[in-house]
Amino acid sequence: MPKNSSETSGSVLWTGKPWILPNVVTRTIFIIVVAVVISWFELTYDIRQRLVPSLQISNVQIVLWIDLVIFLVWLLSLAHLLLIRASNTYILRNDSLEIRSGILTSRSFVISPSGFSDLEVIRSISNRIVNSGDIIIRTQSETESELRMQKVRNPMSVASQIRGVMARPIVRIEGKE
Repeated sequence: MPKNSSETSGSVLWTGKPWILPNVVTRTIFIIVVAVVISWFELTYDIRQRLVPSLQISNVQIVLWIDLVIFLVWLLSLAHLLLIRASNTYILRNDSLEIRSGILTSRSFVISPSGFSDLEVIRSISNRIVNSGDIIIRTQSETESELRMQKVRNPMSVASQIRGVMARPIVRIEGKE
């Protein structure tokens, strides 16, 4: 029985998806702080009476509506992170690197050592704290292309593994398959 192409192209050394947990925690803490500050500000300075004195709504109702809006903003920001995680997969094999992206329309890009050109790791200060970052891979195709692996956990180790695979010389022997 023939194997599919992903099984025959080498054993898997590493697989990964974008690591969104640090971003989720950071956004959650930020939203909680913003909600507390806005609620305190509204209740302390009675913003409703100063802006619209004729409005017959209690301060508690205004605070709840503002908190509901903040909660919805938080949910949308988390949905964006979940979409990034669901739509990207990275697979490093003995002889190639495959980057899959997309949900409705799937795109798969396979880089072999012969097409590999350059590798760059980008880590901000906050990414260094949580050991996360982006890996940019440049290829030697007809049109120079750049592929980004987003939010990779432990990017220096992953980049080292990628370099190990991509730096191997390709030897072809004539007359043998």
